[in-house]
Amino acid sequence: MAFSDFRQFSHTYKHITHPVYHKGTGPPVLVMHELPGMVPECIAFAERLVAAGFSVYLPLLFGRPNKQATAANLLRLCISREFYLFAKHKTSPIVAWLRDLCSHLHTLHGPENKGVGAIGMCLTGGFAIPLLVEPSLMAPVLSQPSLPANLSAAHKRALGYSQEELQAAKARVEAENLRIKAFRFSADKLAPKARIQTLQQYFGPALGYHELPSDQQAPHGKGCHAVFTIDFVDEPAHPTSLALEELIAFFRQRLM
Repeated sequence: MAFSDFRQFSHTYKHITHPVYHKGTGPPVLVMHELPGMVPECIAFAERLVAAGFSVYLPLLFGRPNKQATAANLLRLCISREFYLFAKHKTSPIVAWLRDLCSHLHTLHGPENKGVGAIGMCLTGGFAIPLLVEPSLMAPVLSQPSLPANLSAAHKRALGYSQEELQAAKARVEAENLRIKAFRFSADKLAPKARIQTLQQYFGPALGYHELPSDQQAPHGKGCHAVFTIDFVDEPAHPTSLALEELIAFFRQRLM
């Protein structure tokens, strides 16, 4: 897939620096890639959002753009100080960098900009909740949130961020009448339903949950995890295509 028409810049916050890739015009949307990395399917997802009228920003958190992550990259991720893969009640340090990036994008798009949208997927799937501490985030989306890793029943229910940031996110949602979207396949064991249920109990009707039926994936040779990227089926009325329509409608409602 062509990637040359994405503009690249670097963003630094405190001791963390990562490249960010950008394409499109319109309201800013932050797309946080999954565990395999910024794979071609992730870029194709970004292109769909660009076609829908958004200015899309892809921070490269590890690996190489438009490539599958290597075993060495995954090993570095496991020992990275930027991600807490197993902690039940600690927010990964990379979230602070992502919050600062949201603030930068909001300023970059000028005073007419209503705010920033953000979607995390898999490894980054839950990050949109602690990102709500940043006032510019107006459209938070969780897709197949997979951290912390499922080591126990308690881990399946855990959200992977601090109680203080969870409370701050809830307070902002209630004060500003914000809405949160969440997506997940029904049979996804990497993103347990117990985690979604914990979020529903905490945020109540502010959290809109879209569960995709896993039994419609097999005829297409697809798995049941990556809703908008690797397991996306680009066919009208397919559950993943309908989920994308709902996602775009959410971003338009909150940002346009």
